[in-house]
Amino acid sequence: MTPRRSLFAALAAALLFCGLVPAPASAQTVTVKLGTMAPDGSAWHSLIKQLGEEWGKASGGKVKLKVYAGGVAGNEGDMVRKLRIGQLNAAAISVVGLHDIETSNQCIATPGLIEDQAEFDAVFERSIPSFEKRLLEKGFVVLNWGDTGTVHMFFNKEIKGLADMKGVKMFTWAGDPTASKAWEAVGFQPVVISSTDILPSLQTGMIQAFATAPIMAFTARWYENAKWMVSGTWGHLPGATIVSKEVWEKIPAELRPQLLTISRDIGGKVNKEVLRMQAESIEQMKKNGLKVVDIPASEKAGWTQMAEKLWPVVRGGICTEAAFDEIKKIRDEYRAAKGKK
Repeated sequence: MTPRRSLFAALAAALLFCGLVPAPASAQTVTVKLGTMAPDGSAWHSLIKQLGEEWGKASGGKVKLKVYAGGVAGNEGDMVRKLRIGQLNAAAISVVGLHDIETSNQCIATPGLIEDQAEFDAVFERSIPSFEKRLLEKGFVVLNWGDTGTVHMFFNKEIKGLADMKGVKMFTWAGDPTASKAWEAVGFQPVVISSTDILPSLQTGMIQAFATAPIMAFTARWYENAKWMVSGTWGHLPGATIVSKEVWEKIPAELRPQLLTISRDIGGKVNKEVLRMQAESIEQMKKNGLKVVDIPASEKAGWTQMAEKLWPVVRGGICTEAAFDEIKKIRDEYRAAKGKK
């Protein structure tokens, strides 16, 4: 990201543009270009804009955040590619997008690995230092972590039990061949498309189902063409707001701690509200025709087994064996401390 030209004399400006004279740090304005899939005008988008406003105030206008919302900057894979070539400097993306930078983060989203929200919160909290260290080694600073809630499957046809899911055309993230193997392992027919194409693909029948957090299904309006949601949790989908280390270090060192604190405070507010937001999203979708489907009691064990069939594909495929084992070890230690098996 190139700093804006300062108002120097014509010759100095020309020399600066050519890279022959460095601009004084005090004269620079750092503009951070951030991409997000959060729909324009959504609660998430509003919070990102709030982040930009608070950064501007705290820095006295020296740091500006320019937000490209609603997939304008492409899907998460597109945004990661743009981060690498400098077209974007920051992004708010899920662990699926982070996987394109550092694979270990996605282990936490493994279906069936984490039992409930309390367990997720505990395991995730302990995992954050290693996640941040690995991302920093790849050239990215984590501004904050976010939780979008629990992941559920949505279908465009009536689902009564596990048998109805067999052979269904399931949305699969582009850019991750292992994800296709994972869906195949549990009986789905994976269809690889960009997440920005989910809505039209549901409308044409190219896909029949997708798995995401209810908040995302609601804000992106994907549920309007997928009216059956399975109540059983398929996993969790955390994410992070990251900024390239190169651009972060262009911000005056004395400002960075305050900007990081602002980022984490805003992220923390969102995380505290996520379960309420999820419940509200489900209620709103139900008012608009969504049907929540409970897995029959006789098939609960089968649901768990279906999720666990994915583990061999995830471990050593989507993320490294060591990273998967680390998350599972933290989970097991949490369960032991709680007296759970």
